[in-house]
Amino acid sequence: MNKEEISLETVLKELHTEKEVENYLLSCIGNKEKSRYFYQYLNQYISEHAVPISEVIAASRINRNYVYNITNGVKKNPGRDKIIALCMGARMNYEETNRGLEVGGYCRLSPEDARDVWIAVAINNQQYEVLKLNILLEERDLAPLDI
Repeated sequence: MNKEEISLETVLKELHTEKEVENYLLSCIGNKEKSRYFYQYLNQYISEHAVPISEVIAASRINRNYVYNITNGVKKNPGRDKIIALCMGARMNYEETNRGLEVGGYCRLSPEDARDVWIAVAINNQQYEVLKLNILLEERDLAPLDI
């Protein structure tokens, strides 16, 4: 274990009550990151960045009704590919997209997965059109986003 892991483990051993846990999480995560579900995270992001939902829908290429089911909380945590597509549609950067994946219960974009690397490159280059990303992935014999 490295020094950071030992320090974190020490902190976790000291948490006993619900109030201690809530205070610890609040201090680590902060008020801004309190989204429990992806739909909350997405709604907060598009509100703070004034991104029109119509742009999110158009760029993500996800069915309009499905997107509204997500933003209304009917579908609290969509699949990983849909989260990536929605993050791209909302024009989120690399870290914001990874946070969306984490909130949705999925792993971050992996530097060891070719598909994830190409997704990250598209995001880093601000190429947020999912259709163009899917074409790029297919050209490299990788699975397109399942939207």
